Amino acid sequence: MHTATYDNQNGIYIYGGAFNGSIIFNDFFYLDITTQQYTSLPITGIPHYGHTASLLSNGKLVIIGGVVEDPNGDMILKSMSSVFVFDTKASTWEDVNVTNTYLPSTRTSHSAVVTSDDRIIIFGGDNGSERGRIFLNAIAILDTNTWTWTMPSVSGIPPSRRSYASAGILNGNYLTVTFGIAQSIFFNDVNVYDIAGNKWIQSFNSNDNHRSGLSGGIIAGITVACFVLVVIILFLLWKFQRFIRWALCRLHRNIWKPRTGEPVWAETTRIIFQLILFFIFTAFLVFVFRQVLNSPKITQTIEEPVGSVQVPDVRFCFDGFPLYPSTDIRAPGVTCQTDIGYPCTQFVRPLNMSVFQPSFADSFGSVTCFLFRSPTDFILTSTLGQNNGSRLLFNFWGDQAIEHGSIHVSIYPKTMNPNTALYDILDGPTTVMPIYDVSDWLRNEISDIQATNIFDIQPLSYSSLSYNLVDHTYLQAVGWNYMGFSPISDSIPEVMSNFRQEAPNPEYTLLHKDLGFIAVFPESFVNTLKREIKVYTLVNALGFVGGILGLLITIQTWLFGFRPRSPWGVIHRWSMGVMKRSLLSGLRSKFKTTESGIPLVHPVHKPFSAADLNHEGFDEPETQRMHCIEERVQMLETLFKAYYVDDEIFRSLNDANQAEELNHELPRQDTDQSESSNIPLIHTHHQYVSPHQSNTVVPKHDL
Repeated sequence: MHTATYDNQNGIYIYGGAFNGSIIFNDFFYLDITTQQYTSLPITGIPHYGHTASLLSNGKLVIIGGVVEDPNGDMILKSMSSVFVFDTKASTWEDVNVTNTYLPSTRTSHSAVVTSDDRIIIFGGDNGSERGRIFLNAIAILDTNTWTWTMPSVSGIPPSRRSYASAGILNGNYLTVTFGIAQSIFFNDVNVYDIAGNKWIQSFNSNDNHRSGLSGGIIAGITVACFVLVVIILFLLWKFQRFIRWALCRLHRNIWKPRTGEPVWAETTRIIFQLILFFIFTAFLVFVFRQVLNSPKITQTIEEPVGSVQVPDVRFCFDGFPLYPSTDIRAPGVTCQTDIGYPCTQFVRPLNMSVFQPSFADSFGSVTCFLFRSPTDFILTSTLGQNNGSRLLFNFWGDQAIEHGSIHVSIYPKTMNPNTALYDILDGPTTVMPIYDVSDWLRNEISDIQATNIFDIQPLSYSSLSYNLVDHTYLQAVGWNYMGFSPISDSIPEVMSNFRQEAPNPEYTLLHKDLGFIAVFPESFVNTLKREIKVYTLVNALGFVGGILGLLITIQTWLFGFRPRSPWGVIHRWSMGVMKRSLLSGLRSKFKTTESGIPLVHPVHKPFSAADLNHEGFDEPETQRMHCIEERVQMLETLFKAYYVDDEIFRSLNDANQAEELNHELPRQDTDQSESSNIPLIHTHHQYVSPHQSNTVVPKHDL
């Protein structure tokens, strides 16, 4: 409980301390780390321990708090109204008074750090009392320029009260407090106090700094980078201007689609509203996928009734029972049978305490352990008949005359029993526990801090323990588990148990030769599966996205009417080069047109042209007009067959007509007009105007 303060050069100042809290030292030494030599320095004359020693930039060593010995020989806490200051340059001590309306609480075993402006920040400590110990977690700041105390009102969540914590300055502006103790609690945490912001922070990132601004070099670098980026963008616009113009034209064609006779404001309003709906949909899309990425995990419990369940492994450790020869009834031991009298003592084996002996905090005496480990075909059933039973009944044996003793019972799944790995038990299923989990279990056994599935049984009592074997699947930390199907998980067997014990019976020894009794049985005859899943997954997100997309499309249709969708997809519309030329070439070769024009693009007859509705005097032969009409109708049927409708029903109708003709053996020229007419989308309107044949006009008959 002394202090050792490095002088940032070649030496260490060692001051005070105590031996077991009974002998207090008042010596003061300087250790030269280059020569490994101690030098005795002037002393204060007051024994001191549990203090802090902080070296200022001016070479002064400030001693704060701790326990001192008064003239009467009593141990008292050093008052915070004054501090011992040692001038390392003049080798002199001074008891400096510290002024303030309010002083920090007296303390010992606290922590202290020095800031860049020679302020000393202290944290934690306690009042030094053994029974009524009070721990602190407040911040106090000593300004060594004015020798005044400040107790700031700190925001944020403070650390737990503690003593013996380690503290340091992080990044010049953060007091970092780690570890420490409070009675029997040992802390294993890291706490950060923002000195400039005067708050305890719960999160930290590299952008949290208190610099006044960017340096000139950084600003110049950013300016040059922005200039270069602008030049690159302008060059790319000039280099690919043709492509950009083409893309803008294509984008205009795909967006600007007013109906004939519709005013400009109607189409403009539709496009503006479409953009608004698009941004709404994008925001919802981002929200949903953020939910997927930040989705919490939940555990589903699935129970399936069964007729029989496996038996777990059970360890019994006798603590404080004397050792006797195995033939002596007072020797520690365990016997077993089921509720129908089936013997199972043969599955109980002693564990080699020379390999490892568990430690227990009560420390009653010697420890002897036994392990019940049955074969996998030894099961408990819920029905009567040919079975091993439904309950395990264990009796404990040992010296009934002992005054202090306890039996510690632990329960494990067969494949998660670390005792099999520790004691090299090879029969039965081997443990699947990783080596680091076995090591953690071993450390907890040594410290006696295991808390799950461990119970203490007092001698001369009755106990009962129910269990439920669980197959628990945990999601692995992989990106695929965000999808929502075929998750990648680890399956870990676990056991859940409940324990009940009667009070020790003082008359137990009158009717029993054993130490006690415990019944072990299944909580319920079910197979239990606990499955960890994510609340939101990509599959869920796609369902939400599809629903909101349909809603937005419905809103737009309700406001602006139905707009038929193109039979071409993005690949067709935005294809380039050879792909685009092949599409256009296929259209030209399969859908040939002459002067009749293209349906829905060119008018059927020139007087109906949108550009010349008042045209008069235009005359055209009737035969040519009929040819144009037939050609356009045939073109419409072919396009509809290729892109809009499924012609299966038409082909079925054609097959039915052909079958009817064959059944009646009628020649086609003898059928009536309804039977001889062509079927749409199957036959051409005119045998000489098929797009795959010549365009010569030869009339078949009058319409």
